[in-house]
Amino acid sequence: MNKVKQCTYPHIGTVTYTYRTGSKRITLRVKKDNSIHVTIPFLVKFSFAEEFVISKTDWIVTRLQENLKHSNPIVEFKTKYHKIRLQADSIISKNRVIKRGNEILIYHPTSVEPSSKELQEYAKKVITEVLRAEAKYYLPGRVKELATLYGFGFGHVTIRNSKSRWGSCSGKNNISLSLRLLYLPDNLIDYVILHELCHTKEKNHGPRFWQLLDSVCGGNSKNLSKELKKLPLLL
Repeated sequence: MNKVKQCTYPHIGTVTYTYRTGSKRITLRVKKDNSIHVTIPFLVKFSFAEEFVISKTDWIVTRLQENLKHSNPIVEFKTKYHKIRLQADSIISKNRVIKRGNEILIYHPTSVEPSSKELQEYAKKVITEVLRAEAKYYLPGRVKELATLYGFGFGHVTIRNSKSRWGSCSGKNNISLSLRLLYLPDNLIDYVILHELCHTKEKNHGPRFWQLLDSVCGGNSKNLSKELKKLPLLL
């Protein structure tokens, strides 16, 4: 079992250390989201790995700054039903959210830059919760519509914040869908739903599954699958 430990340091922030079976050397990565990860072989002392990270402080800071240069901060974001927007306010001392019709305003102190890591993380959390509410409103109803249209039966629909897959179907025909589906155009949302509905009849990805999926996708299932694979599960 992998052992995980997190430590916070001046200038670079939180570092996640993971002892991993099979690792032969210490590896250090700074991801595009500015998270810092270190993999350690089981026989290496933690203090040695920590000294290695501290010795790389200048390199880590450079990578963090490069990531910020190449990332576009969220200032305005459109979901299926709402527009979410950052708004500076000289009166408030902490962030707050106000909904006005279809617009959701994230007010922040004027002293805080929109590109700051803390405000961007706050904005992402707000967007995630808006997407969760929209997904619970839209997706179960759409599953029912498509199931009725094409003659599928299913158990219940669960909405999750999945970052590894768009959807899944259990052995009992319960369907789980990622709230991140709402990033997709409607035709790809329907494709994912139909993909999982087809698993209520065909539990694997054999020829009969693809034949069934193709029949409910107007003969376009493979093109839709290729299009979907090009898109990441964002945010």
